[in-house]
Amino acid sequence: MKKKMMALVLAVVMSASATACGSSTGTTETKGEKTEDAASEEGTVVVAQAMPTLNNPWYVQFANGSKDMAEKLGIKFSQVTNPGDSEWDPEAQIGIIENLIATEPDVIEIDPTSTDGINTAIEEAATMGITVVTSGSRTSSEHVSCSITADNYQGGVSCGKEMVKLLNGAGKIIVLDATPGRDVMDARVKGFKDGIADSQIEIVAEQCGNSTREEALTVMENLLQANPDIDAVWAANDEMALGAVEALRSVGKVGQVIVGGFDATEDATNSIQAGEMTYTIDQIPYEEGVRAIAISFMLAKGLDIPDEDIELPMTEASVVDPNTVDAFVNDKDSINAETLDSVIEAYGLTDYVK
Repeated sequence: MKKKMMALVLAVVMSASATACGSSTGTTETKGEKTEDAASEEGTVVVAQAMPTLNNPWYVQFANGSKDMAEKLGIKFSQVTNPGDSEWDPEAQIGIIENLIATEPDVIEIDPTSTDGINTAIEEAATMGITVVTSGSRTSSEHVSCSITADNYQGGVSCGKEMVKLLNGAGKIIVLDATPGRDVMDARVKGFKDGIADSQIEIVAEQCGNSTREEALTVMENLLQANPDIDAVWAANDEMALGAVEALRSVGKVGQVIVGGFDATEDATNSIQAGEMTYTIDQIPYEEGVRAIAISFMLAKGLDIPDEDIELPMTEASVVDPNTVDAFVNDKDSINAETLDSVIEAYGLTDYVK
């Protein structure tokens, strides 16, 4: 097997010393390292996780959930992210997956950068007898043993319905969509449009903010010049929504224009509490991380899993707004602890807890 030797960021998190990272810079990162020899501890499940980034708050929460479950189950666990200048590059993720294949883990758990763009690496892992689990987004590969995602389409519908309520059924809005080629983002935008379909809301502009605050700021500044009298903006993730807030700040319209997001990151909930963003929706990243590693463990142990396609609900009850944000923020730690325990119980893993 020919491996692409390329720069990567590897954070090795051993189950005996795993700690939750509090921010995207809280994880020790070194370039070019590999996971420990998979055969070093006979009987220990080895899981390697490949994510696009830890520079996005959603992925920090996802990583925390993954590490907490790995520690609970005594998994030998590592996390890898794409290099900072290529976070959403499928070719970069292919190279990382190929490097992980060489370490011979039991499972590679992937948050895909593309629906179709990393299938060759997934097939290569399967050919080598390595189980592949995906989370966050799906791929079109037939070699994925299980996919864990939130129902992003329904989440988009819920965001659309919230916008209809806030605008009383009519208004002009801008939509900031995200990284092309990721089914999760396409589903969010389609759901949002379906959620406003029966209203008199008009999308006057739609453009890609590439999932980042910085790019969304630039895009939104340009769109505001052409559309100065909008009533609202909705972004397919919170980072872009926060970029839109900064663009509105530059023209003195923060708090005057409705701003909706998606993910319920800490920065977004802080912004809602400050009266800047208007609403977001909880995509339960911690729970996705918990379930992804639990399923990886079950497959490595030959246990039955509940489904090969696990989709977590995102209803209107998941919307976070000024009326619910304080409770959401204050209860997050206790909810995460309950989630960890409830998944262990629901999946029948109590006897495996270390």
